[in-house]
Amino acid sequence: MIQLLPARVLAVAVLCLCANLAFAQEPPPPEAQGPAPQAEQPAPPAEPEAPAAPDESAAPDESAAPDDSAAPDDSAALEDSAALEDSTTAAAPAAAAAVAPRAGAKRIVMLPVEFTVYQKSVAGIEAVPDWTETAKFALGDAAIRMLQQDDRFQVVALPEFDGDTKGLLREHVELFKIVGNTVTSLLQYGGKAWAEKKTNFDYTLGDGLGFLADASEADYAFLIAGAQVAQTGGAVFLELLAAAAGAYGGGGGTFVFAGIVDLHSGEVKWFNHRSGAQVFGMTGSDVRKPETALEVVTQMFSGFPESKLVKFAPF
Repeated sequence: MIQLLPARVLAVAVLCLCANLAFAQEPPPPEAQGPAPQAEQPAPPAEPEAPAAPDESAAPDESAAPDDSAAPDDSAALEDSAALEDSTTAAAPAAAAAVAPRAGAKRIVMLPVEFTVYQKSVAGIEAVPDWTETAKFALGDAAIRMLQQDDRFQVVALPEFDGDTKGLLREHVELFKIVGNTVTSLLQYGGKAWAEKKTNFDYTLGDGLGFLADASEADYAFLIAGAQVAQTGGAVFLELLAAAAGAYGGGGGTFVFAGIVDLHSGEVKWFNHRSGAQVFGMTGSDVRKPETALEVVTQMFSGFPESKLVKFAPF
């Protein structure tokens, strides 16, 4: 018995050791599981969410939102006030147009220019819209600048018309072009039968421009019309061949005429013209160029009221 006692003690010790080991391997109680996650500290992922204080940046946005909402109200108020100012000053242009007459100056209005630029090629002649608009603007601007520098005239703005009134104005501009072509051709090449017209010029556009006199408060209108033919390289080559064969048929050139019309009676009070031929592609009267347009208009008007064709009386 004495020898077996140590073996039992040893067995009990082994059992106790195994029990301790088994107890150590058992999961912790629920209360102990709570601290375990804190020991693991998954806080690092939670900390990035803290900087996710874009919520704080959103706070400025919310504060800015009222400002933005207030801004449209302010801008709307400004627009309303601007609209009121525009409505109150809308009469300013009309008042400016009604400039007080200058003593001794003739009140005159510039009418739309009736001018066409053509291109002459081997295939034929056709109008070029872009060139036409360029020449119209250059001639009209040159005429206004010239008249503004002449103390004998006071330029007034052309009123805006629409509908039938606009068409009526256009008809009179076209009529002036017809009269100008007729006067130039007949007085230059009509012979003795038309010689009297040079001293007794009685051409008129009729009394249909009275509406323009009332609307613009002007007494006279200044008109320009004509045409220009520009040659291409092929057309110039054919011209050279024709000239070499003794059959020159003409090239291109510029033909411009201007006039002053009494808005009350329709009488053409002054008229003059200028022509410049384009020979072998060379010309000095390309009125698409502003400086050339100004030169052409100034030369036509330089002897006012004198004219190359007609002897006009001062008016």
